[in-house]
Amino acid sequence: MLFDLSQDYSKRLAWDPFPESYRFINGTQPAKGLQLEIVAKNGFSMVVEYVSYKRPSVVAIKMVKGPWAFAKFAGSWSFQQISPDSSKVTFKYHIIGAPSWLRPIVTPVINFIFGRSAKRRLSALKQYAETLP
Repeated sequence: MLFDLSQDYSKRLAWDPFPESYRFINGTQPAKGLQLEIVAKNGFSMVVEYVSYKRPSVVAIKMVKGPWAFAKFAGSWSFQQISPDSSKVTFKYHIIGAPSWLRPIVTPVINFIFGRSAKRRLSALKQYAETLP
């Protein structure tokens, strides 16, 4: 259930505090190879591509085009069912900052910010899921 909820873009804006909007570029449903434009509430935008879509356990994306501050970006959601009513969800990012000469400073800052964002997003997903029948 949480896997499907996390990938349901018709409901995503109702619970996810990060995005302002989504736009499918080459399809209408998440799947390996799908590209999606994401505009964040902070104004940054990026185009990501699904590199893995293994329902109900893992989904992973990589940046195809993004803001100047990111040389590389990848993220994944992992889902492990603990019991019929409980799941463990892990959200990971891998980010390399740009420009290269600022990378030692920019990369840790970006990873710190995205780490906080991941915690907020997981908390929001949990709260939203708990309100569903």
